[in-house]
This record gives sequence, structure tokens and C-alpha cells, in this order.
Amino acid sequence: MEDQYTRWQTRRRSLPDQKKSGNGWILGKSCLTLHLTYQIYNLAEEAEQQKAILRLIIPQKCKLSPELTDFLKEHKYVKVIRRD
Repeated sequence: MEDQYTRWQTRRRSLPDQKKSGNGWILGKSCLTLHLTYQIYNLAEEAEQQKAILRLIIPQKCKLSPELTDFLKEHKYVKVIRRD
């Protein structure tokens, strides 16, 4: 059975903000509270499959949601970097 899409329907996907040369991706977020979003979940799963490192760059004052904190404990290929 084939998926039928109209011109408004597309498959969901997510891309990192930057792909580094080598095995790493960068995703920058600028927010006060960061939650576990579809983009973070999808990129973390893909990074784990490809054995690449996903670097989440967030501001110093950004708080992580409990769901995201638990998710990060399970996925060793995701690193959180805090910057000003």
C-alpha cells in the first residue's frame, strides 16, 4: 500500500542546524525552558544509530524539562553545551 500525499502533506523530518565535518551535529536552541521535542527526539535517535554526537547548544539560564533530563540520561550520544 502506497502513502498518498496531497501537495500540502509531507513526511515529517528534522535536520540539525549544522553538520560538522566528522561525526557530529549541532542543534542550537534559544529558550528559557527546553522540552523534549520531536526534533530533539528524532535527531538523538538518528545520532545513536549513526554513532554520531548531537550537541545541543543552549543559553546558560535555560532549564531542562524533567522528560528531557531523563531522555538525556539514556542517550549517551547527546551532549548539552551551555553558552552565553
